[in-house]
Amino acid sequence: MKKVLSLVLMLAMLLGMSTVFATEGPINIGCLQDISGPTSSLGNMVYGGVKWAVDEINAAGGVNGRMINVILYDTKGDVTEAINAYTRAVTSDGVSAIVGPPVANIGLAVAPESENNDVPILGFAIDKNCQLKPDGTPYKNMFAFQPAAHQQSAIMGEFAIKNGFTKFGVVYNEGNAYSVSLQAPFIETVTAGGAEVAQVVTYTKNDKDFRTLLQPILNADVEAVFIPNYTQELILIAQQIRSMGFEGALICGLDACPPFNTLFGEPADGIYFINNIDGTEPAIIDMVNNVKTATGIDATNKFFLGYDVANILKGIFEEVGTNPADVRDAVEKVTDYKGLTGNITIDPATHMPKGLEMVMFKYEGSTPIMLERYAAD
Repeated sequence: MKKVLSLVLMLAMLLGMSTVFATEGPINIGCLQDISGPTSSLGNMVYGGVKWAVDEINAAGGVNGRMINVILYDTKGDVTEAINAYTRAVTSDGVSAIVGPPVANIGLAVAPESENNDVPILGFAIDKNCQLKPDGTPYKNMFAFQPAAHQQSAIMGEFAIKNGFTKFGVVYNEGNAYSVSLQAPFIETVTAGGAEVAQVVTYTKNDKDFRTLLQPILNADVEAVFIPNYTQELILIAQQIRSMGFEGALICGLDACPPFNTLFGEPADGIYFINNIDGTEPAIIDMVNNVKTATGIDATNKFFLGYDVANILKGIFEEVGTNPADVRDAVEKVTDYKGLTGNITIDPATHMPKGLEMVMFKYEGSTPIMLERYAAD
């Protein structure tokens, strides 16, 4: 009997110890990004920012003594790969949260799946349908940490009207949710401001020679062309429309941010773009220099998005612990977090940021020049 009792006590102690170890083990967060596919330049930057922040946090003692472990999932820019990786993260790997991609097609695919568990996804996909269900209520686990497409498009449209552009062409990828989500709000904004949208051209992912598609825009004698497309396509379109003799403004989304200027291969004069950061701010300059010295990599806007979200999660873990449902509830209540990408407050009704500022730039040669700040409405 004594032996049985001793065995029971020993098992109880071991179970207690295993519970303590489980509690005090590393905190797993997932990072769901395109690392090797067509939008890998974006995914690698987000992951780089997350990893930089986590390395800082762990070097300073972690979260109440617990280290943060980042588990990277390469979506390869593919919806099926993304859903499989997401399922693995929430069912097998025990993540407390996931840092999501800045890619709308992936966000749209994962959003319905995310309703089946309690793990929050802190992402950057700007199509509002990545956060909102068809009935207008938010997916419980989907959050965006940069302004939505309609907000970014309104900023670019307002900027264009303010700066005297009155006649526009538009070129967008009809099969890309990011591209589609930006074009309609831009058109609405500039037409409401009294401007004319003279020609709208669509294309598909298989198009590489855009000259025939672009000719109607040139024939319409527009002053500016809105091109809300991913970097690879954007470069081709911008190069080809310049080679056809168009000297007007090219107004672009986030994908004209650096390193677009180094990839473009020619002077980028007359190309305007929106950005999450102002590269003239001392804190941004210091971070860029530190990252360059340590890794040889030029940190771009997506790096800072990842960095801010990782630090937001650190604060949440310290406040509520690592239970995914508790983390999700705390993400919904993020208020006035002062990050490198601005002051972040999440609207519980939309799971998107409220009033987060963005910055308009233009290129002079290959140098980005900061023009004006706008708060997203």
